[in-house]
Amino acid sequence: MRYFRAVCEAGGFAKAAAVLEASQSNLSAQVAALERELGAQLLRRAAHGVELTPAGTALLQTARDVEDRIQAGTREVEALAAGRIGAARVGLIGTLVALVTKAFLDRMAAVHPGVALTLTEGATGTLEHDLAAGRLDVALINLPASVRSVRTKALFVEELVAVVPGERVARGEMRLAELANRPWLLPGSENALRGVIEAACERAGFRPRVVYEYETIRLVDEAMAAVRGVTLLPAAGVVDGAPAGFAVRRVADAPSRVVGLGWSAERPLEQPAAAALVALEDVVRRGVGQRRPGLRLL
Repeated sequence: MRYFRAVCEAGGFAKAAAVLEASQSNLSAQVAALERELGAQLLRRAAHGVELTPAGTALLQTARDVEDRIQAGTREVEALAAGRIGAARVGLIGTLVALVTKAFLDRMAAVHPGVALTLTEGATGTLEHDLAAGRLDVALINLPASVRSVRTKALFVEELVAVVPGERVARGEMRLAELANRPWLLPGSENALRGVIEAACERAGFRPRVVYEYETIRLVDEAMAAVRGVTLLPAAGVVDGAPAGFAVRRVADAPSRVVGLGWSAERPLEQPAAAALVALEDVVRRGVGQRRPGLRLL
């Protein structure tokens, strides 16, 4: 079919052979075989090359449509393989949504504008299960992962700071034991930070009296105002300061959290998702990690 179209558009076998870098005899044989298969004459020799028969005229348009579709399909497959088009589903823990979302979207729009993104905010445990179930491709989560089928790459370590009631509090570092008798707000059990904080409190000699559990950091401000409790938050989560009526304090024996990328170990990353993973890591390393106190890149 390709040879037939080339002969038609070149106006003869000799010119088509030169364009295709094929022998004229081979072209003639291919067109003759096509005519035998269809049971119709497609070309007639003319004084200055060839001319189409009615059957040839009808077939030429079909040949053009078929080849154009094949070329378009080939380009689309190549773009998918290169990560230039497609879709990627990305999860983010709440404490990093404000810090990375705009930079990540801008980076993907600049480098991979054909990739459609879906962003989901959630607790680490929820995001891990979504990765394992195939509902997400890549996620920025607290480490270590609790789901075995999630592969991870650590990006940074970040200290936790105390948020305590009272705008006029003593400056300088405090110790966790000073918060032993206060009501606590902590993330739910599906959040990896919960275990990190509870373990640090136990090392300090007490178990926190939890009066409120939150799913995402966006719910903390109103809850703290209601219960007048204390909590430990990642430094990135209070980059704009504490809620009104509260203060941020550094804690000498506070734990740190490790944040990294997660993806499924049981299914290969498609190229659009792999491109999103690279862009997300780049945004964290070049942007977030270089400008935030209390954060150390790994």
